[in-house]
Amino acid sequence: MDLTLTLDKKLQGFQLIAQEKLQAILCSIPGKKELILEPALIKPLEHVCTASWLKLKGIQRIYKHDAKQCIPRVDDQVHIYMIRSTLSTFQALLSQLQATATPTDVASDVLKMYGRNDAETSIQVTAYHIICVPSCYAYFQTLLEQSGLWGLVQLHHYNWDFIYLDQGVLSMELPNVFECLYLQQNTSPLPALAQSLRILQILCGRPELVVTFGNHSTQLLKMLQTLGDWPSPAKSEIGAIIIVDRDKDYASSLLTPAIYSGLLLEVFQQRAGEIIIDNTTNKIRSQKLQVLDLKTESTGSTAAPAKASSIRMNSACDEIYGDNRYKHFSQASSLVRAQAKALGLEVQKLSDMKLDEMHDYVARKLPKITEMKAKVLRHLNASEIVIEMLAGNFRKVQSLEEDILNNVSRKRLLSEIDELLITDGQRFNTLRLLCLLHLCAGILPEELQTFARNYCNLFGHQELVVFQQLAQAGLLPPLLPDKDKGQRAPTKLLSNLPLPKFKQTEFQANANRLKLLVSCADGDIDGADGHAESKQASQQACPSFVFNGTYIPLVAQFCSILLKSNSADELANKLSMVEGVQLHLNKSPPLTPKAYATQFKSHSCKSQTDLLPLRLRNLFVFVVGGSTYAEVGACDFVSKLMGAQITVASDTLFAGSDLIANAFPK
Repeated sequence: MDLTLTLDKKLQGFQLIAQEKLQAILCSIPGKKELILEPALIKPLEHVCTASWLKLKGIQRIYKHDAKQCIPRVDDQVHIYMIRSTLSTFQALLSQLQATATPTDVASDVLKMYGRNDAETSIQVTAYHIICVPSCYAYFQTLLEQSGLWGLVQLHHYNWDFIYLDQGVLSMELPNVFECLYLQQNTSPLPALAQSLRILQILCGRPELVVTFGNHSTQLLKMLQTLGDWPSPAKSEIGAIIIVDRDKDYASSLLTPAIYSGLLLEVFQQRAGEIIIDNTTNKIRSQKLQVLDLKTESTGSTAAPAKASSIRMNSACDEIYGDNRYKHFSQASSLVRAQAKALGLEVQKLSDMKLDEMHDYVARKLPKITEMKAKVLRHLNASEIVIEMLAGNFRKVQSLEEDILNNVSRKRLLSEIDELLITDGQRFNTLRLLCLLHLCAGILPEELQTFARNYCNLFGHQELVVFQQLAQAGLLPPLLPDKDKGQRAPTKLLSNLPLPKFKQTEFQANANRLKLLVSCADGDIDGADGHAESKQASQQACPSFVFNGTYIPLVAQFCSILLKSNSADELANKLSMVEGVQLHLNKSPPLTPKAYATQFKSHSCKSQTDLLPLRLRNLFVFVVGGSTYAEVGACDFVSKLMGAQITVASDTLFAGSDLIANAFPK
């Protein structure tokens, strides 16, 4: 227990490190400073520092950056822009600064180039600063020079590393990593991820074992090793680190979760561990075809729209969320309703109290009850909206996903997805089911063409590029153009021959080897059925309960295997069949599980003798490309079952619709 508290406090120390980094940048800039923040950075920055802290560091005013309207600058002021390290945002800001730079500023830039460096010129030249989160790429300097602002604008980079969202949950709040790595094959975000993992090992020590699965994970670890030695605690707080690529377990991000925190993200937008509850707009309504959403809008137009509220997804700030975050949604919503009734009965006691008792009650208990009532109402409102948005198709989608995982009648599944596209008209979630079908059973290019034609007829032919983007990430097959119809004729002829048509996909092979598939799923989102509740109880004996008992997330299974393995042979027996898994021990070259077991038998490396079973049962899991709350919930289940502590970290936390939305043009 002491180790758990120590590790948790050290992970919260990322905030202090992030503050020191930001302070070093702000204090290096002289003059009266004004901070202009990109709106997407406001919520994450609140986890790093407060507005009062920024004012102590010399920031006089804080503005929200508007790409359409520039904030005027006084001569003696310094404008500091903080933006994300994306090309489009950086170019838009440079265009804005080009339009607002005064002739005096440009003249001072020329004087600086020709050798003048008096005090007045230096103040004018550094009138604009841009802090790029998390990296300042080399081509940013080139763009700065091409725009004529070199010397007038100074660039900085700032990485807040990991943000502590909740116990066992860390996020870097970098939403474009999946898009860069898997859709664009752009590895520029990897150095920032490696730097953050380096800070982790400076804080918590270097683990004896690192397990990687995927090309980006291996490349990330190579970068980490290239950074060289660094001061770290003599005693590590982490037993092992597991780094997994997102594309090695797409299923965990595409399946619909059944737990409370996962379904909250399915419906509501999340920013840095906080969701906004709005009755008028949410993820489901925003992606639904407008014609099909007219009924919902007409029913909602009779009542006045409720004021938007928010829920902090942090168990320390919200005990109701902490009690229900990883429970099945039906169980969690029932508990929230029961708490609401209990609070109502508590308030009714006031009418039966004497005057003295009432004074004491109002002074001591009423403020706490009022605060609790507000939290319960927020959760009650959120669960009702989730039920309203998902209950219509929840059981059908759950059954469809189970059949997809088990590869039951692929053509029937494809026709059901087509039917959902027409009847439900969801822009992202229908594509999500199609990607899951391709992952588990495979889709022919001809079938994809038919679906793409129907999809574009509904949402517009400008969305055709989305299918190419998803094919880049391996979520769909390449979309063949119509001119290749003649080249597909031999394929149709071969299909008539008596050859075996079934071909196991990589997902199915790994899922069978690691025993990820579980064939028992039932339950409803509103939990009204008593039989469903009894099913839930039996499912919650396995990490697959996060997906209604159908699938175990890969990272949770890796953690379970690592914590259960008592010898190198046992680890090799469970992981050697999975191609791409590598073990890294201290500074030795990477080994496959089988090679590791062979070395252990030959006693070629004495340091491996005490490695398994793990002496420290604290694991750190990092998913490259985004993680889900279903994975976090499954890892939390494994940690409680094994008497360990598992921390799940990633560049961002998202739902399956968010992953598909990355493929759409911004």
